[in-house]
Amino acid sequence: MSGINGWRVVALALVVGACSPEGGAGAGDAAETTMHEDSVVVLTAEAATSAGITSIVVAADDPRDAMDERVLEVPGHVELDPRRVEVLSARVSGRLEDLDVVQGDQVAAGETVGSVFSTAYLTAQTDLQQAARRASLLAPSADSAGARALADAAARRLRLIGESEPAIEALRGGGMPLDLLALRAPRAGSVLESHVLPGRSIALGDPILTIADLTEVDVVAEVPEVSLPSVRVGQSATVAVAAFPGREFRGTVERLHDVLDPQTRTVQAVLHVPNSTRILRPGMYATVRLSVAPDVRRAAGGTRAEDPGVLIPRSALVVDGDETIIFVETAERSYVRRVVRPESLAPAGSMRVDATRVLVRAGVRVGERVVVRGAFTLKSELGKSALEEHE
Repeated sequence: MSGINGWRVVALALVVGACSPEGGAGAGDAAETTMHEDSVVVLTAEAATSAGITSIVVAADDPRDAMDERVLEVPGHVELDPRRVEVLSARVSGRLEDLDVVQGDQVAAGETVGSVFSTAYLTAQTDLQQAARRASLLAPSADSAGARALADAAARRLRLIGESEPAIEALRGGGMPLDLLALRAPRAGSVLESHVLPGRSIALGDPILTIADLTEVDVVAEVPEVSLPSVRVGQSATVAVAAFPGREFRGTVERLHDVLDPQTRTVQAVLHVPNSTRILRPGMYATVRLSVAPDVRRAAGGTRAEDPGVLIPRSALVVDGDETIIFVETAERSYVRRVVRPESLAPAGSMRVDATRVLVRAGVRVGERVVVRGAFTLKSELGKSALEEHE
């Protein structure tokens, strides 16, 4: 035994059995787990005050209920919801006369965004006028049904071209044909891309604009192969992006891809995320956090020890060579060094490894006091004692 600045370090070689049932309920009661005590540090009152050591009592928390710490955190990125994207394409060949919107503009459904000059459009209007006039003239005769059918067929061709119902009815009533066919937005949203410039010839089916509704987006999470048992369709999640630190966006897992990426060993999970303010933009990198069910380790096929273990603060852990140790306060100002094997509460494959608590199945019991502040100081004093003994 040696004294070091008011400290006493006592070398011990003890093996202490698990606490008896009278010692309190909790981890260690159900199984006869042994705890190896390497050495004890005993402080004087002055040394204890200057070291500022703090210890807490290990509570009987059920590790399976530590939902706030069971978070699967994986990388992801924001994508368009493919069901909310539409391409405005040419329904008739001709020349794009003008385009009233550019990339980034917001448009309403049915809003006029440009116009096309087309001889086919002019011909279709003339055909409708003539068919409507003939149907009117033959109304009292037996040929009226056939004449109306021809007029309806001419009107249907105009609808397929993209003409509006008011314009078609105006032509039926004898209105003048229009020179240009109006292009209308197929849906409300943002203009993502303009595919052709005004003055260019366009053919049937050529894309003109891509419009997307960004009020809801997809976030694609890259789930590691080992984490697949932790993810399911319908699971709630939160999304964070670097552009808005401290802000979370809530979403739901909508689908899981069936193919594993052989390079990254990940499966993509697609989350549906409301984005009414449109601040989530396709292409953004994201961090996806999914809460994992308490029995996920059992569902994953893993084995659980009979002893459920106890939860202790991560701040109690100290790395000592190849071992992880804690210090347990066994009496006033007396601290025992114990080797533990902490288990992270984070599911396998999670990027999140900084949970505030860890699971320990042996080495500490419910009701004991664990040092959560000053453990490095105690370790340092043990190291000094070991050096003095070798000298």
